[in-house]
Amino acid sequence: MTPRKLPVVLPLALVATLAGCVERGGWKSAPRLEPRSLTASQALAGAKIDAAAWPAEGWWRGLGDPQLDALVDEALAGSPSLEVAQARLRAAQGDAIAAGAARLPAGALDAETTRQRYPEHGLFPPPYAGSYVTDARLALDFSFEIDFWGRNRALLAAARSGVEAAEADRAAARLALTVAVARAYVQLDLWYELLDVTNENLRQQSAILELTQQRVSAGLENTARVKQSEGNVALTRVGVASVEANIELARNQLADLAGAGPDRGQRLERPRLAPPSGIALPSALPADLLARRPDVAAARARVEAAGSGLAAAEAEFYPNVNLAAFAGVQSIGLSQLFQASDRIVGAGPAVHLPAFNRATLRAALRTQQAQLDQSVGEYNQTLLDAVREVADVVASWRALERESTEQQIALEAAQRSYDLTSERYRAGLDNYLSVLASQNQVIQAQGLRAQLRSRRLTFSVDLVRALGGGYAPNRSPG
Repeated sequence: MTPRKLPVVLPLALVATLAGCVERGGWKSAPRLEPRSLTASQALAGAKIDAAAWPAEGWWRGLGDPQLDALVDEALAGSPSLEVAQARLRAAQGDAIAAGAARLPAGALDAETTRQRYPEHGLFPPPYAGSYVTDARLALDFSFEIDFWGRNRALLAAARSGVEAAEADRAAARLALTVAVARAYVQLDLWYELLDVTNENLRQQSAILELTQQRVSAGLENTARVKQSEGNVALTRVGVASVEANIELARNQLADLAGAGPDRGQRLERPRLAPPSGIALPSALPADLLARRPDVAAARARVEAAGSGLAAAEAEFYPNVNLAAFAGVQSIGLSQLFQASDRIVGAGPAVHLPAFNRATLRAALRTQQAQLDQSVGEYNQTLLDAVREVADVVASWRALERESTEQQIALEAAQRSYDLTSERYRAGLDNYLSVLASQNQVIQAQGLRAQLRSRRLTFSVDLVRALGGGYAPNRSPG
């Protein structure tokens, strides 16, 4: 290298060196949780293990009610929330297409014409000087950014991860909708079960009222007992009306979830659900939740997107090199525009050295660092919640099994007590309060049976949600 070139090369090398220093500010990324570190063997101990226990697509059909199947299909076809999720996915796909295009050469056909007066003492001699002339240019312009430091590559990776996150979000919205419909349908089923209990209570109260009236006529009871029994019958009718109102509200909720008006709910018949006898867990938990739960998959994709965004922000600290070229025709005067002598051709590089906007680059880098930390934190919390939800269902099911056993014993005992007390009251061997007490025990046991049945259905739906509802990455839901 000659001494004459050193004054030119050395400043350029110095500027390039300064521009290439990434100022991370001592930042370290937040640690990401490893699924295998979240041990759950003790919490899940005793649960039935079945490798095929992962929920399948269309899991709600396992509840055995065609009416529920139709409601879910309607909800999936007309849900505004799914439309929003689909729109977000399309937006993410558009961002990915734009990011991919930035890595390709860009070209455009440019045409321009200007009519102007040239100065008499300017660059152009007569006859142009002091005259109005029309300038014209028609050319193909090309440009290409040489991605030395991987900025565009990182932006494309971030955009693709954004698409993966949007796809998983769409699946999560779909799962949330199907679970909401199933849970609302289970609630409707519960209200019908409670209506049966309340109607049975009304029948028994009416029978007691009739028996009490007979005893009063026989001189075995006073009129106050009749009035008390009449009051109990009226209160029970209030309970029936309240349960029937809740059935109407449940119908309206299901119609709303199905994307229809309240009249859709009026066409619903009584549910015919088949509660499962037990639950089973897949053998690999919690590691497989990464691929099976859409919310976990979405959180993980956002971490990857934030990591790629950080890499792109770091690449901004390095020089940027663009190649530009053009070919076409240009003339002073339209009549000569397409003459061979007026053709123009050119090419050359352009270098952008970020030497004097360091504060802006540091700010952008800090923002990306914070975005990555936030994404990691959200991913960690989502994974923790996913494992906890599975453990919660298992613990709730264990308690449900014990409660169901005790409830059956309590119901049989209460029913036997009520039958005996009623016979003794009819024979004049027991009093009215004893009959009421034994009847209340029966009603409580029957109500508990209905609630336990509903909880059995609800927990099975909750387990489906906790295990991902049949989600599989890169598969469009049917």
